[in-house]
Parts: sequence; C-alpha cells; structure tokens
Amino acid sequence: MNFNNIENIIFDLGGIIIDLDIAHSFDLFSQLFGYDIREKMMQDKKNYGFFEQYEIGLIDDDTFRQSLMKLAGKDIDPHLLDRAWNAMLGEIHPEKIRWMEDLADRYNLFILSNTNSIHIRHFNEKFARASRYNHPGELFKKTYYSHEIRDRKPNLSCFQYVLNDAGLEPEKTLFYDDHIENTEAARSLGIQAVLIEQNALQKEDLPYGRK
Repeated sequence: MNFNNIENIIFDLGGIIIDLDIAHSFDLFSQLFGYDIREKMMQDKKNYGFFEQYEIGLIDDDTFRQSLMKLAGKDIDPHLLDRAWNAMLGEIHPEKIRWMEDLADRYNLFILSNTNSIHIRHFNEKFARASRYNHPGELFKKTYYSHEIRDRKPNLSCFQYVLNDAGLEPEKTLFYDDHIENTEAARSLGIQAVLIEQNALQKEDLPYGRK
C-alpha cells in the first residue's frame, strides 16, 4: 500500500485502539440472566434488534437496559447490566497512545466506531486513565460514533458522512478496522483501508514518516 499521499487516518475503536472481548460481556449477561444469551440470540434473532437500535441512537440508555431486563425476564440492577455490557472493553495499551501522538504530528486523526453511549462513557474514562488527555477529542481531530451520527459501518452512507463532514479526500485518507466488510466498504469509496486482526494493531502497520 502506498502511504505517500495520505493526510488523514481514521481508526476504528474496539479491536483497534482498545482491546475488545465481546464474549466476556455475553458470559456475564448469561450469568445474570440464568441462560446462555448467545444460544437464544441464534434461535430468536428478532427479539435482539434493540442492540442495533441502540448502536444507531434510536433508543436511549434506559430503554436499552429495560430491553435487556425483558430478555432476562426479571429486574436486574442497572449497574450490573452496565458492568456486563462494558466488560467487553479491555485495555488501552500505553504504546498505542504514543503511536497516535506520533501520528498526530503528521496526519489528521479521526475515530469512526459502531458504538453506544454506555460504552463511550466507559471508553472515555479508560482513555483518560491510560493517557495524559482528559478526552479523546484532545488527541483526535474528531470522533464519529454511530449512536451520535445515526448511521453505522459498513453502510456507505456512514463513510460518506465522515468524508463530507470532515472535508476529507478519500484517496488521501487511510482507514483501519478489524472487520473485512468495513474495509471493503471504505475501499469502494476510494479510501485506502487496512484490515487488522482484532486486538493486533502493531506499530509496523502504521505509516510513520511516509507523507
């Protein structure tokens, strides 16, 4: 891949900047609910559409929690639900912050993530603890979260929104993600995209000093 003309870099969040372990959350949900939630999701997908609704901001935090309790068939302390939901968000390795800082001297950095407000509050707390920044906005030019822009990857409209809003030229923009459907969608719009194995971003994957 030719990084010579790159001016902008867009990063996915979970699995790229912060380690991701979705199974951990669903293990905890299964303990709270008293049954294997993953097996139920495979058998009855229509009752789990609220996860995507929450991800694109169509329902709020309380409605999301109420939907989880409806699945459980019982009331559960909202703090326990949030704890289980946030369990999938792992470590932000300090070296990744240093890599981003080095990149910010050369490129315009952005985040584009399919996420939700409970996760972002938790991520922001982790980011502040792992770095010298109070908020990701102090390091990245702008953050684009699915629940805020009401759109999600791999929709082409999601990528086009970011390009238009930030005024980015796709051929001068690099995108990192851990899902092939997302990188393929980005490439279809002319964005240079790099598929990274989940939780495996390395310094060697980044275009240091190649402008």
